[in-house]
Amino acid sequence: MAARSGAAGRRIDDEALVRQRLVAAAAEEFEAHGYAQADIGRIARRAGVAEAEFHAHFSGKVELAEGLWDVARVTLIGLYRELARTNPRDLATFDTWLRKTFAFYRRNRRRLLAVHEAIALEPELSEVYAGHTKEIAGILVPLSRPRPGDTEESPRTRIALMSMQHERFCFLALLRQMPFDEDEAVRALARSWFDELGTP
Repeated sequence: MAARSGAAGRRIDDEALVRQRLVAAAAEEFEAHGYAQADIGRIARRAGVAEAEFHAHFSGKVELAEGLWDVARVTLIGLYRELARTNPRDLATFDTWLRKTFAFYRRNRRRLLAVHEAIALEPELSEVYAGHTKEIAGILVPLSRPRPGDTEESPRTRIALMSMQHERFCFLALLRQMPFDEDEAVRALARSWFDELGTP
């Protein structure tokens, strides 16, 4: 592929830089004000550009929130893949894995609060989140322990429900900081995950 040169190359580089600045500014704005109260004008000012420049790069806040969610999703999917590769999977495995996921939520609390707010408000992000849940099920279904009376969809449904329970707990206890005995929660969650996915 030919290297970019001259004015056209500089223009493309400049546009990429502006886009990066807008993404970074949006992350700051969402963390400071949440998704619903985030303002496109403030995002543009944080990035040092005119509001019209924002609209030249992004259709609106939802596109930026989807980008933030995608970054979080990649990390979370990585954690689920790590769990799937672990063998044997005993109660200690699930204890360690759950605490690792909790640490991720804590480190990214303000950003994930904005992402969850956007998911609740924007139908297209709800669809993206549903796809994320299906992706998790796809990773973990091969590890599921068969149960009497299972249909082909039974393991997928159980795992989707477990992942939603896990993420809802993280939202309430770690993002919204609802008082909860974390050690007790880890023990209960580890047991249910082990019963479904533990090494026999």
